[in-house]
Amino acid sequence: MLEKEDYMEPCCPLSRPQENAYRSQPVRRVPLAEVIAECDRLFNSNEPEKLGEHLRYWRQQAQEWGDKESELSILSELMGHYRMNYDPERGMQAVKDGLALIKLLGIAGSVSCGTILINAATAMQVFGQVQESLQYYAEAFRCYGNHLPPEDLRFAGLLNNMAAAYCANGELTHAEAYYRKALDVLQKNNNIMDTAVTYVNLAQLAYQQDAPEAKALELLDKAMACFNDPAAVRDGYYAHTCSKCAAAFGFFGRTTEEELLKKRSEDFYAGA
Repeated sequence: MLEKEDYMEPCCPLSRPQENAYRSQPVRRVPLAEVIAECDRLFNSNEPEKLGEHLRYWRQQAQEWGDKESELSILSELMGHYRMNYDPERGMQAVKDGLALIKLLGIAGSVSCGTILINAATAMQVFGQVQESLQYYAEAFRCYGNHLPPEDLRFAGLLNNMAAAYCANGELTHAEAYYRKALDVLQKNNNIMDTAVTYVNLAQLAYQQDAPEAKALELLDKAMACFNDPAAVRDGYYAHTCSKCAAAFGFFGRTTEEELLKKRSEDFYAGA
């Protein structure tokens, strides 16, 4: 499924062996599990401003206490937050600071480094630095490929994001191949919502490829089957995914399903 060439790309600087890694003990540790739990609560209640304030507060605490590891985890969350709320200035600063901490802590090549690099690359991609993002996706592939089995669910997010970067770069054949690989991983893990997103991505890609409309509509049928699957948990991520995908159905003239997905999202947040 994953081929060696998927991650054996020209090395980015982070793949070089790190020396003199930061070893100082913090004055105090950030209660990271509690911080992330509150992030989840604010995300599920659709309160992005409060979420940003929460993350910035705890990053400052981590800096004051010298807790570099927790600061890096919080920066990774901030990359995603600024990406989702389109804040290029603060988002790219979070990426820059996060990459510097990876080097300082000497964790290049690890699984956790790979996950942070995906967040960094996805932010770069959204903020228009597509070529740079592909370099860091390749580095994330090395991190995961050296430690994880190919069916690990973490590969799906990487493959989907990398496909989107190839699509933005006009490499549509590469994009479809990576979306298909992501779909395979997601289905093996029975991840219903991300499977829906991937089908929607493939439908939009089919339109860009000038494929027959029936191909895109068939993919949207499969996406809608995921949204209607009784096993799909109707949580904040479900609501977010409904909201994110609704417009794609409208684009293809399927306004009834577009409105249904919007309503499901709105209903969840109204009762959150």
